[in-house]
Amino acid sequence: MPTKLKNPDIFVFLILIFGLLSLLLRYGLPTCASVNALLSIVDWLVMIFFIGGLILRFYLIHFRLVFFRNILFDIFLLFLLVFISVYSNSRPYLLSASRASTLATNLIFLRALLSLIKILSRIKKLNYFVKSVYRHPAQTIAISFLIIIVLGTIFLMMSFSSTTNHSVPFIDALFTATSAVCVTGLITVDTGIQFSVWGKIIIMILIQIGGLGIMILSYFAAFVIGKRVSLEEKLALSYLLNEQDMQKMSSTIIKIIIFTLIIEIIGAALLFPNFKNAFGVGTQALFFSLFHAVSAFCNAGFSLFSNNFESYRSNVSLNLTVAFLIITGGLSFAVLSDLLENFWINIKSNLFSQQIRRKRLSVNSKAVITVTTILLVSGTLIIYAFEHRNVLLGFDLKTQYLSAFFQSVTLRTAGFNTIIIGNLQTYTLFIMILFMFIGGASGSTAGGVKVNTISVIFAYIKSVVRGKEEVTLMKHSLPKELVNKSFLIIILALSTVFTVTTMLLITENFRFEQILFEVVSAFGTVGLSTGITPMLSFFGKFIIAVTMFIGRVGPLTLVIAFSQKNETYKIRLPEGNLLIG
Repeated sequence: MPTKLKNPDIFVFLILIFGLLSLLLRYGLPTCASVNALLSIVDWLVMIFFIGGLILRFYLIHFRLVFFRNILFDIFLLFLLVFISVYSNSRPYLLSASRASTLATNLIFLRALLSLIKILSRIKKLNYFVKSVYRHPAQTIAISFLIIIVLGTIFLMMSFSSTTNHSVPFIDALFTATSAVCVTGLITVDTGIQFSVWGKIIIMILIQIGGLGIMILSYFAAFVIGKRVSLEEKLALSYLLNEQDMQKMSSTIIKIIIFTLIIEIIGAALLFPNFKNAFGVGTQALFFSLFHAVSAFCNAGFSLFSNNFESYRSNVSLNLTVAFLIITGGLSFAVLSDLLENFWINIKSNLFSQQIRRKRLSVNSKAVITVTTILLVSGTLIIYAFEHRNVLLGFDLKTQYLSAFFQSVTLRTAGFNTIIIGNLQTYTLFIMILFMFIGGASGSTAGGVKVNTISVIFAYIKSVVRGKEEVTLMKHSLPKELVNKSFLIIILALSTVFTVTTMLLITENFRFEQILFEVVSAFGTVGLSTGITPMLSFFGKFIIAVTMFIGRVGPLTLVIAFSQKNETYKIRLPEGNLLIG
C-alpha cells in the first residue's frame, strides 16, 4: 500500500499551488494595481502556509529533539525571511517591499519543491520506479539532465536572475538553461546584458554541472559526506565514465573533480590579466575570468561579452589560454589521465633513472590525439585559405592565422568566436558543419558523433578497401560490435539532423545553410551561429533546445534509454540476399 500523505504534507502542496500562482501573476500578467494587490495576498498566504506547516509538524511530532534536528534548514529559512522583512523596512532604497516579498516567496517555493521530493520518495510505487531507472544507466543519464534543465529554467525565470524588472520569458529561460546544461552556448538573449550577477552565477553552475555530469557530482558529494553508494548508482556511473572496474570508480571521480578545479583555476588566473585592463583589479575582472574559464573548459561557449571575443581577436594570451582550455576539455578525462600517467612514468624513468616499465598510450588515446590534431591543423588552414580575402581581410597576418586557429579550435565543440560567423562564405560554412558534426572525444564535455567514432569508421573503410575481414586500428583489432555501434551512431545523428532541419525549413524563414548550420551546431553542442538564434520562433527555439539535449545525451543513449528489451531466442533465420550499390 502506498504511504498516505500526512497533514503537514498538505501545506507543502498548498505552498506549491500558491507559489505557482504567484509566479503566474508575477511573470505571466501585465503589472497593474489589481494584480499587485492579488500578488501581495498570495505571497502572504505562501508565508502563512510555510509557518503553519512548521507549527503543525511541531504539534504532531513525539520526539521534539529529532524534530528540531530535521528542520534546521526550515528554521534557518524562517530567520532569513524575518531578516528580509526587517531589512526591507529599514532600508527600502536597497531592497523594496515588493522585491523582498518576491524573494521570500521564491525561497519558500523552492523549499516546497524539495519537500515534495521527500514526500514522493515515501510513496512505494514511485520508489520502485526510481530504483528501476537506476538499473538502466542510459535512463539515469537522460533523466538527470532533464531534471537539471527544469530546475535551471525555474531559477532563470526568477526575478533575481534578470537585470530588468521583468523576468526572462519562459522559452528563453528554457533555451538558456538547456544550452548551459548541454554545454552548447547558443543564446536567444544577451547573457551579459539580460542576466544579473545571480543569473550569470546560475548559468555558470549549470555549465559546470552539465560539463561534469550530475551523477559524478552526486557521487563526489556522497563520498565527501561518507554516504554509501548503491550498486545501481555505481552501474550508472560506470556507463557514464566507460569505467569497467568498479574498484577504481572512487579514485577516477576524485581525479576528475580535482583535475577540473585545478585546470579551471589555472585558466582563470591566466585570463585575469586580460580582463584586468578592461575592468581593473576587482571582483568583476575575477568573475569574468572564472566564468570564461569554466565556460571554455566545459566547452560551453557562453561569453559575457555581447560580441563574444571579437574585441580580443589580436590578443595572443587570451586566444591561446581559451584554446588550451577547450582542447583539454574536449580530449576526455580518460585520454588526459592516460597522457599524464605516461608523461609521469617517462619523467621518473629518465630523470631519476628508475627501472620502470614504460607505459604506452592506449589505442583510444592515440586515435583521439591523432584525429584531433588532424582536424585542428586542417581546420586552421581551410579557414585561412577560404576567408583570408573575406572576413579576415584587413587584419595583419598574425591576427589572420590566430583567428583561423582559434576558430578551428572552437569549431568542433566550444562556440566562442573572434570573427563574425554570419559573414563567412557559404562553402566555409559547409566545411564548418562537417567539423561540428564530428565534435570532440567520447567521454569529454564535447558533443558531435565523436572523433572516436570517426576513427572506427575510417578503420572499417580502410579494411574494406584492402579486402581484409578484420578491422584494425593502430595495430589492434576492433570488435564487430564496436563497428556496428559506430555506424548506428552516425545513422542516428544524420537522421536527427535531417529531421530537425526539415522541421525548421517549414517553420522558419531563413536560408538553408543558416538553418543547417544552426541544427548541426545544436546537435554537436558547439554554440556557433550565423546570427539567427534570437530570431527563431517559439517552436524553432524549442526544437533547437530539444536538439541540444539529444546532442549532449547522445542519440544512442536515448534510444537505449527508452527502448524495450525483447526476449532473445536461439533461432537462426534463413539467410537473405539483397542487391546494393
